[in-house]
Amino acid sequence: MTTTTYPIFETERLILRQITKEDVNFLFDHYTSREVLQYFGMSPISSKEVAENMVDNFEKQFEAGGPMRWAIVDKSTDQMMGTCGFHGIAKSYKRCEIGYDLHPDYWGNGIMGEALKPLITYLFIEREMNRIGAVIVPNNMASSRVVEKLGFRREGLLRDYILQEDTMYDAYMYSLLKKEWLD
Repeated sequence: MTTTTYPIFETERLILRQITKEDVNFLFDHYTSREVLQYFGMSPISSKEVAENMVDNFEKQFEAGGPMRWAIVDKSTDQMMGTCGFHGIAKSYKRCEIGYDLHPDYWGNGIMGEALKPLITYLFIEREMNRIGAVIVPNNMASSRVVEKLGFRREGLLRDYILQEDTMYDAYMYSLLKKEWLD
């Protein structure tokens, strides 16, 4: 399934929209923050050019019908707060994984749970997924709480699953099935 228009989602407090070149400064600041990246599984980006390439890559992936990433924007201020999306698509098995990040100023306010609800519905209905996974480092208890509140179940521990800056980390695998979300 390939769409030609990037879906936009609106919730009570948020708009989820396509990430554009206007977001490069936010992405650079965001993805150089040790606080943001501490459980993310990636090293800080090195330049604004890398952030620009990320935007280009998001666009190319969308055009190919692959992974997508949305800007999470505060409706009242039009400020970008973070991102969310999906990757790790296995079309023949109708599954993918979600990923997300939020600026620390917005932590603890229910923002990510609110942002993920329309994304999850989109994945089950429009992208026809049957299973959505989330891979979370055990120390990231806040992220575990987000997905658990959405109905995800912890399935097990993936040992030495994530490499970040030459260190291997274990990760929990969480999943949510279509029948659990839509029934």
